[in-house]
Amino acid sequence: MLNDYQQIIGLALATSVFGLVLSLWIGGVLLWARKRALRTKKMEQRLNVAPSQPSQKRVLHLWHEGRKVTTTVPVLARPLSWLQWLESECRRAGWHIEGKLLLLLVGGTAILTSTFLLVVSGNVPLSLGVVVALLFVLRIYLKQRISRQDALFDRQFVDALGLAARSLRSGHPLIGTFHLVSEEMAPPVSTVFADICQQHSMGAELEVVLRNAAEKHTSTDMKLFATSVAVQMRTGGNLADLMDRLAVVVRDRIRLGRRMRILSAQTQMSKRVLLVLPFIVFILFNILNPDYMAPLYTTNVGNILLAISALGLAIGSWIMNRMAVLKY
Repeated sequence: MLNDYQQIIGLALATSVFGLVLSLWIGGVLLWARKRALRTKKMEQRLNVAPSQPSQKRVLHLWHEGRKVTTTVPVLARPLSWLQWLESECRRAGWHIEGKLLLLLVGGTAILTSTFLLVVSGNVPLSLGVVVALLFVLRIYLKQRISRQDALFDRQFVDALGLAARSLRSGHPLIGTFHLVSEEMAPPVSTVFADICQQHSMGAELEVVLRNAAEKHTSTDMKLFATSVAVQMRTGGNLADLMDRLAVVVRDRIRLGRRMRILSAQTQMSKRVLLVLPFIVFILFNILNPDYMAPLYTTNVGNILLAISALGLAIGSWIMNRMAVLKY
């Protein structure tokens, strides 16, 4: 009876401490979100730009050679569903697969793996932990693929801008320049410009096509390119010089990104080790000494500690990923 009473007190104390820490963390996140929203609102007020709605277009009022010019820039479309988000992530990673098929493959593999481990070991938490670890590794691999594809697009985009500038100086029209880039360059840049040429050949306006391409692509340089070309088409000017200036800007951004990645390489490695190490230790302890890990599965306190550990790892992973995002 006394042991049960002490167990209940310990459980209540652990729950209270966890609730206090979680409340402090949520309060910090809310304060950070409010500060960021105020900073964004202040910036929009300085630029005299209203927040964009899903059904509206953002219009910029510019001045060129003493006259006013208005143009629209790519804005965020409606929020994507989780299936559309998964398909867009697959496209960014260079995987030509539908979201439903990928979801079916991942779900089938997870079910088969958990069933196999459950039959072999008879340990439900271990099988679930291995499945979660596999999904976590798949997510890391997907993010790495996306990072490689984005870096490849940025490098090819610089060369495409240089090719476009030379083509314009030789007398080609703008759409002919895009057609040349789609033929001479390799994917993924050639795919983007091929889509632009195809939509324009079907009767769509070039400015609209560029805006749509920028909305579909996640590259900041592509959005800058679409906006700059749209403004230049309305105001007039030397498009070849514009391409050269954009190439310089993109090249400087790539150089700065490389420097930032070099400076943060040690932090990135520490983040990966801290995220993978708990899973490795958990699996090794279950294999080497199952009796030592048994209280985590057979007692209520152990189950709660497992849930708290999983939640803590998820929160820590999210925080470290947010801290590792480079914004410049």
